[in-house]
Amino acid sequence: MRKLTGALIGVIVAFVGVSIAAHELIDQDALRQRVAEALKKETGLSMVVKSSTIQILPWPSFEARNLVLQRPGQAPVFQARTVHAGLSVLALLHREVRFQDFVVDGATLSLERDADGNANWTFSQPSRSDAGGAEAPLPVRQHVGERVQAHWDLSLDALHLTNSTVSWRDQAQKMSGSFQIGTMDLAGLRSQSPWINLQGSHGGTPFTVQGHVGDLALLRSGAKPWTFSLGSTLGTDAKRDWLNVDGQIHDASNLRGLVLTAQGEWPNLQDAHRLFPHASLPDMRGLGGDITVQGDAGQVANATWTEKARALLASLAPSRIHLHVAGLTVRGTAVSNLHLDADAASAPLSVAADVLWRDTGWRILGKAGTLEQVDLARRDHFHTEVPVEAELRSMPLSLSTALNVEGATPPINAQDDAKVTVSGTVGAEKSHLVVQGGAKALHLPRVLLHDVSLQGTVSSKGLSEATLDDMAFKSREADFDGALHLLTDENSTPLLNGHLHATQLDLDALRDVWLKDVKATAQQPAKAPPATIPGATGTVEKAATQPVQMQDQSSVPAVSDAGVVESAAVPSWVKRLRAQDLDLHLTLDRVVFYGHDYTNLATHLTLSDGHLRLEPISGQGQGLTLSGQADLDASHLPVTTHLTFQPLVLPIGLLEEGLGLPLLLQGPVQLVGEVSGQGQTAEDLRQSLSGHLGVSMVDGKVDSQILGRIAGPGADSLLGSGVRPLRCIGLHMALANDTATLDTIGLQSGRFSTAGHGEVRLGSQEIQLHLVPSIDFEGAGASTPVIVTGTLSAPQAKQDRDAGGRFQLSIGGEASADPCTAALAAAREGQAGPPPSEQSHHHNKAGDILRALGVLH
Repeated sequence: MRKLTGALIGVIVAFVGVSIAAHELIDQDALRQRVAEALKKETGLSMVVKSSTIQILPWPSFEARNLVLQRPGQAPVFQARTVHAGLSVLALLHREVRFQDFVVDGATLSLERDADGNANWTFSQPSRSDAGGAEAPLPVRQHVGERVQAHWDLSLDALHLTNSTVSWRDQAQKMSGSFQIGTMDLAGLRSQSPWINLQGSHGGTPFTVQGHVGDLALLRSGAKPWTFSLGSTLGTDAKRDWLNVDGQIHDASNLRGLVLTAQGEWPNLQDAHRLFPHASLPDMRGLGGDITVQGDAGQVANATWTEKARALLASLAPSRIHLHVAGLTVRGTAVSNLHLDADAASAPLSVAADVLWRDTGWRILGKAGTLEQVDLARRDHFHTEVPVEAELRSMPLSLSTALNVEGATPPINAQDDAKVTVSGTVGAEKSHLVVQGGAKALHLPRVLLHDVSLQGTVSSKGLSEATLDDMAFKSREADFDGALHLLTDENSTPLLNGHLHATQLDLDALRDVWLKDVKATAQQPAKAPPATIPGATGTVEKAATQPVQMQDQSSVPAVSDAGVVESAAVPSWVKRLRAQDLDLHLTLDRVVFYGHDYTNLATHLTLSDGHLRLEPISGQGQGLTLSGQADLDASHLPVTTHLTFQPLVLPIGLLEEGLGLPLLLQGPVQLVGEVSGQGQTAEDLRQSLSGHLGVSMVDGKVDSQILGRIAGPGADSLLGSGVRPLRCIGLHMALANDTATLDTIGLQSGRFSTAGHGEVRLGSQEIQLHLVPSIDFEGAGASTPVIVTGTLSAPQAKQDRDAGGRFQLSIGGEASADPCTAALAAAREGQAGPPPSEQSHHHNKAGDILRALGVLH
């Protein structure tokens, strides 16, 4: 027993002695210098350590405090509060610094790149004289000996990080961020299957990364394929985000032969903002699936690793894809159940989605060639033609919406049975698509169409030419066909020509479409009413007026004979007019407008260098032969306009809405006259209007309250409220100085009629009318002169005095002439027009009372 005790004491003393001897014999400063040289040799980074120790018992280890790695003159790349590592003594004998278990606490890794692209994480290889060839004393005290030329290797068996931070600031890409590492374990780094286990967080959101990778030695040698399998999670919810990445690279040193598969599920793509708050990712809900990509950097002679990486990224191509998105919103359009699928590179790429647009639901199904073809077309900017097929169907009524489940709103087109198919080829140089479709009902914004069918062929030659042939659209409300041809050239203005023919067009059924646009224009009188014209990249909005800053025209340089250089003060709507040429023939066999038929309408629409013409305008309406012209010349400033009516018949509501006037009348109005103006805004044009205009209507309708207000105090009680039949109205005016001077005013509605003259301020709508309203009683009438002031929407009438300053009231007498005859004749300027209906004669009890009193005879 004593011998055993003595032996144990001897062993302990021996170990302690060896430990003390090693501590005294090993020059720790020299060893620290050797480690720093090896690190600089491998990374080009300098190491500074405040203090360090090395020990043998209980095992060989190295510990450093306040370690800093940095480049000269730059901010530190890496800092750590403590670093502890187990050292392999045998490896030191072979000039290798091998850390068997490297533990770092309180570390900060700062990755930075300046605006010029210089990054502090780029590891350079210094010259031999700077590193491996440096002369240094051997790490054993009192045995310096001769200086040697030696190469030291650096390796890790395992790395453990705790309580650390990673941050980056990239001025070149304008990106920055950081995250915290609770624990990170990298183990088996010298084995054939190293593994990682990372527990981190950012802004209180935890995330993990776990998995295995291949032998790290293969990253340099490339002798065998290098494989990897990593999984990550984000958040703590039961349905937290997860992503797995598996793959291999045949030659990792040259980035050759990469095959990568990624699969995962993210409740919302914007969850990534918890790690990357400035990523500006879309609101994409329920993103998931899997995708396989392949790539190869190729043979790149004398290329850097960065150049190889760029070549690899450029070569990546999908070989399999199955992605789904539960929902996303794009410019107010809700997309749900989006699927993108292709089983192989040679399989078709299919797309399916449900789209909710303006309360209408649509199911989209499509195929595009093969996945390989689509990727090839993407790479060569679609110079490769891709065959496509697509089908658009109205979304059927689902069980949940049919049963009115809470929160479920059925689309308004759920029973339309609409279907549109598109097939053909798409390419940058040439495309050809055939469109066909139909629906028993078709819900479009602000309109419902019935018994719809459509067809057409779209062809294009690059971006220089596009043709729409065999176009036909038919429904109960509209039936038209035609062909359009668009030519675009870099050296000339785009030209759209062709013809459109409508067999039938019911504008009353389409009232909500065009009337809302007119109302919007009236509410913004300084803006131009847009006219949508097909263009090379969609639609081109053209307008008649647009708000601009007023400028003295003398400061605008004159246009040359070639019509090129002009001042920057040219309004944008004028620039758009000059940017598109048109040559269209328009014909309409029958148009229903405000309950009246117009037939054989035709015009030739031309637009060249900003000069817009509609001439001639012809047709039949209200039993009249219609004729007119419209000319808007924006080829130079100021813009001039000239309108001729000989006559034209239009709905009065269209004019009232377009001019921002109160809705006083209903029915078709006949226009006769000639009006001109010039300017760059709607206000300019209105103020400069000159010419003469006659406005007449028969058998229309009028607001009773307006008649009561212009008839004088107390008359509104006789005329009642609501809408009254209007037998006729005739107005004739001269336009000048933003004023309409009316030399003729005449109207009749039932027993009420009036005649007179006056003027209307077009801008303020202020009126001053001298009228003689009359109410008929059994062939005789009562009348008194009145003066009407105020505005068109709020007239105020009071009894007018005669030349002697006296009020007049006429009752009885002989029956006056038909009040419509003279008013209509003046308003029509000698042109023909529909006659008013026959005057009705009704027995009136008030007339019996007046006869009994001897007032009427």
